[in-house]
Amino acid sequence: MITKNWDYIMIHHSLTKDQQVVDWKAIKKYHIEVRGWRNIGYHYGVEKVNGVYQVMLGRDLNIPGAHCKEENMNRRSVGVCVVGNYDKKKPPLALLKFLACAVVLPLMRQFRISVCNIVKHREYATYKSCPGAMFDVQLLRQICFERW
Repeated sequence: MITKNWDYIMIHHSLTKDQQVVDWKAIKKYHIEVRGWRNIGYHYGVEKVNGVYQVMLGRDLNIPGAHCKEENMNRRSVGVCVVGNYDKKKPPLALLKFLACAVVLPLMRQFRISVCNIVKHREYATYKSCPGAMFDVQLLRQICFERW
């Protein structure tokens, strides 16, 4: 049973400082082996594997994230990482629809999170571009709103 209540869903992307995109497995390995955490810092991820979008499981929803320290967002938001670099290209519409239907909408329903509380990482960590300059969070919100 989940006892934690969440107020936000925070969207990230997997672009690294060296402009490389890493997959879910590499992110988890880095967070555990380099950062010394028990698990990946995100609660969920979305990655295209063998041509199919998949939901990747991260931290348990009863455990605060390790994805945004600003404004205590690790304890206030579910961290969702979309594998890819969305600074240079828009995420495909199919990806946004999958993200909305498979991850975001179920979280919104479970925790009664408003569509307005789907946020970009860079809204809090202003030194980042995450989830990418080309990631249209307003379109993601619209998809969620239409399916609510």
